[in-house]
Amino acid sequence: MRGRAWLYVLVIICYVIGKLGQLAALAPMLSTLSLMAIIISLPAVGSVTRVLTALFLGGGTFMLYWKNVPWSQYLGAFGEMAYLLALIAVVPILSTPVKLGGYGGAIQTTLRGRIASVWGLNCLATTLAFVCGSFMSLAAVPIMISSLGPVVGSYRLRNPVRFMAVAAAYGYVLPILWTPVSGVVGVVLHSLHVDWLSLFPILFVLSVAALCSNWAIFYLLEPWGKEQAAPITAEPTQRDTVSPVSRLLQMLLAIVLLVIAIVFLEEWLRIGLVTVVTLVTVPFALAWSAALGQTVGFLKETGSQLVPGLSRMSSQFAIFLSAGYFVKAMHLSGADHTANIMFLSLHDAVGTQLFLILIPIMALIVSFLGLHPLVAIALLGESLKPEVLGINPTQLAITLIGSSVLTYMLGPFSGTLALVQSINQVSTFRLSLWNAPYAAGYFVLLVMTVLYVT
Repeated sequence: MRGRAWLYVLVIICYVIGKLGQLAALAPMLSTLSLMAIIISLPAVGSVTRVLTALFLGGGTFMLYWKNVPWSQYLGAFGEMAYLLALIAVVPILSTPVKLGGYGGAIQTTLRGRIASVWGLNCLATTLAFVCGSFMSLAAVPIMISSLGPVVGSYRLRNPVRFMAVAAAYGYVLPILWTPVSGVVGVVLHSLHVDWLSLFPILFVLSVAALCSNWAIFYLLEPWGKEQAAPITAEPTQRDTVSPVSRLLQMLLAIVLLVIAIVFLEEWLRIGLVTVVTLVTVPFALAWSAALGQTVGFLKETGSQLVPGLSRMSSQFAIFLSAGYFVKAMHLSGADHTANIMFLSLHDAVGTQLFLILIPIMALIVSFLGLHPLVAIALLGESLKPEVLGINPTQLAITLIGSSVLTYMLGPFSGTLALVQSINQVSTFRLSLWNAPYAAGYFVLLVMTVLYVT
């Protein structure tokens, strides 16, 4: 396990150094390390991951062989999605100062306050999940569920487990639309070469509007959501005696500072948003911990979590690196041109508006077939050429990013629902059904944004 984790570290370091220094000489090393990472990951992954990895590797090799691509280029096709793995590996470190600073306790204290109704509790819970998801990635989900656990018993709920799962998951996925630490945003920007700042205002407004739609739908669906239902909760703990407001404001300030730092460095270095986020995450988390007087705690926590955290990424390294090989093989063999012609034919047959509406539906179908949302969006992003289709790149980028959020809400094989399942022991298909009404409201907003706003 330790050897596998250190190999993953080498892949990430090789990618970052090569990107930062523009060192093309490191490309063969990155390709070799990526191939080794796939091979060493396969014994540690499940059967579904092995099948998908084999399909990507087999399909990519077939395309290269069919088009008589020289054998010398086969190895060079590996390493295409290392940028995404670097991002996924370092972003969870942002949750360390949250843990060290006791922000989870502040969230629970806020939730245990006198809230007028179940609807009010839902509004607060989804908002807090939204804030946490802006920079903590998947760590926001267990924090919110564990914070809601002691609270929901004080309210009249038909299904407390459903309430916690939907509030935590829905609130978490919405920031994926705009936050620079989102892997989806990184994938789409990398594929379509679109500037993040040009997308941010529209995507942020869409995420806030979707959050409000959750509140409206909950108000209509919950028969007693409007009743006064919050009795006095349990006595506060010692941690609760400190007002949570200052800690929540600290979290908001941290998000603002993180975004500002990322935007400034991206404009200065011009090395891509994903690489900037990868470089900024650890120093920012360290500085935040130092401001809390927890420098030593941060170093210990990060050191103890680094190897186990990376070793649990075997499935991601196998899937994403093999999918990257498939994508590169499409380019080298010209198969991406063929795929784009097929999409162009569909576009010409149904028109631009219906074509854009079909993209989230196609992404959702693929996610139900077992493909991770990030992989599905990466394949679509590499196959769809906006200049050929005659679609504004910004419009296509927003459609792809918005589509991925829909798959995170409903896809039974997405990391979001799988994590909620591991906590609550509820099947991902049932979780998908629970999220469906709110996902429908989000889909309507996405369609309106794509067709009438962009």
